[in-house]
Amino acid sequence: MKLNNSSLLLQSGISIIARFVGVALNYVVLIILTRNLPQDEAGMVITLMTLITGVSLFSRLGVEHWLVRDVAQLPEGTELHTAQGNYLHSAYRMLFVSTLLFIAVWVATSPLMKVWLFDDQIQLLPLAIAALGVLFWNMISTHAIFMKATHHITESLLTQNALPAISMLVLLLLFWFNFTENQNYLWIYITSLLIAGVASLLLVRSWWSALFRRQTAQFSIRQVLTHSLPLAPIAFVSFLMLFIDGILVAALLPNEKVALYGTAVRVSFVCGIFLTALEATIYPRMVRMHGNAPERLKKFFWQGTLLVAGVLGSLALIIGVAGELILSIFGPQYVAAISALIILLTAQLIRGLSLTFSLMFIIQKQVNTLNQLLYFALIVNIIANLILIPQFGIEGSAAASLLANLTLTGGVVLFFVKKRLMQDYD
Repeated sequence: MKLNNSSLLLQSGISIIARFVGVALNYVVLIILTRNLPQDEAGMVITLMTLITGVSLFSRLGVEHWLVRDVAQLPEGTELHTAQGNYLHSAYRMLFVSTLLFIAVWVATSPLMKVWLFDDQIQLLPLAIAALGVLFWNMISTHAIFMKATHHITESLLTQNALPAISMLVLLLLFWFNFTENQNYLWIYITSLLIAGVASLLLVRSWWSALFRRQTAQFSIRQVLTHSLPLAPIAFVSFLMLFIDGILVAALLPNEKVALYGTAVRVSFVCGIFLTALEATIYPRMVRMHGNAPERLKKFFWQGTLLVAGVLGSLALIIGVAGELILSIFGPQYVAAISALIILLTAQLIRGLSLTFSLMFIIQKQVNTLNQLLYFALIVNIIANLILIPQFGIEGSAAASLLANLTLTGGVVLFFVKKRLMQDYD
């Protein structure tokens, strides 16, 4: 089918450019760290970054999908701005409680993480204080997600990707001559998240009146959880695969291998980042068409599917061909991760092909089926990792990710056809 929806292409292009800016800045941060730190210490930073982003995602308990789904469908009118603020206020209340609980668990388990995940090389105090990074990252992510729900796509993408990287770069430059000493880079990373979290508040300044005034929340914490928890697996299971890969690699392999694998993951995740940019453009439009113009949804669905396949396929091919050159930028020793990178790129492409199909499950309120498929793929991923990592190292973990994504995408497409989710739009 010919892609003739110029608006879709234009907005997708803008989203990808905004995402690319954030990606580029994050790669600058990673290159600085890998070129200036010993490989084992670079592995520690990568593991800490993985922990903070992963734990913060789990602590949100699906609120991001609830915000996007419900706020994006709010009717236009004079009360729209107030209604949006009420949703954000309710999300804040729930996130405050859940984030504190996850921070408490982090602090309590810090001594165990120090031994199991960091080979007893990381200092305990910054590791425990890094629990606050969960709070700061949740601030950044929630504000970015809310902006996506209110159709401010570019601001959303720049906030979640570029803002933390800019904060980190500024601090690295300020402390350039001693950031490598005594694990100071850990404190710099934590402080950068604090700065980015506070700065992200400016993004939602027009809703401050709804956030900070005394009022009865539109939704209680229990009501928010009732809406968000069924959506939580959608939000975190696909990321959880990468998260578990990283954690199991950290637990089963030395820090030097963690650095290799973490670098390959971040290079391959360019595909995932572009996929998120496409999702940020496609999903709100699909939701709006479902409610207001269902006769247009089927055509848009296939246009979006072809767009995702074309963008991710081209990107994976380019990165795969230039893989050794790209990895050498992080340091000559990182070229050893080329095989893992190619496998991970294939896994990202396979995962991306299920995007529009998965979104239809959400729109058609078939979330339980999608959740079951996600959980099954996650189980496949864990079992495959435990079997393959001891035998094949980082390539084994990458292969486990590929196997899990093949399982997920195959299942999503199969049940999409079986349940005839597009029949209402013929």
